[in-house]
Amino acid sequence: MNKFEKKIAITGGAGFIGSHVVRLFIKAYPNYQIFNLDALTYAGNLENIKDIEHAPNYSFTKININDKQRIDELFDEHNFDAVIHLAAESHVDRSIKEPLAFVKTNVIGTINLLEASKRIWENNYNDKRFYHISTDEVYGTLGESGLF
Repeated sequence: MNKFEKKIAITGGAGFIGSHVVRLFIKAYPNYQIFNLDALTYAGNLENIKDIEHAPNYSFTKININDKQRIDELFDEHNFDAVIHLAAESHVDRSIKEPLAFVKTNVIGTINLLEASKRIWENNYNDKRFYHISTDEVYGTLGESGLF
């Protein structure tokens, strides 16, 4: 029997925003097991979460969300109750140099996470959540009015 009420995967949890989200969940929800999934590219740094690396409800997995096989294996192993998806390529200057990397991570990586979630939840979405939080580089520019 798992001692934790819920298992939550947070992607991009070693980045600037992600590390704050991971830390908040570790401290606010000690009865939830928090899984930090991060590829540790230019935006991720484990120093950002050094203060919580030994928390009993925390674990880190170095994983690229573009690796569908590893994502599927991880989701099968842990059967997450929720996903908070923060991982993204979001630096405009890098998108000009490497546009395919942006498409792979922001589109294909997101689809890999959605498909893995859908598969393990088997059309039973009661008490399951998938939050995708990103930037205007992912969602596009908002006009003078409207909401995302």
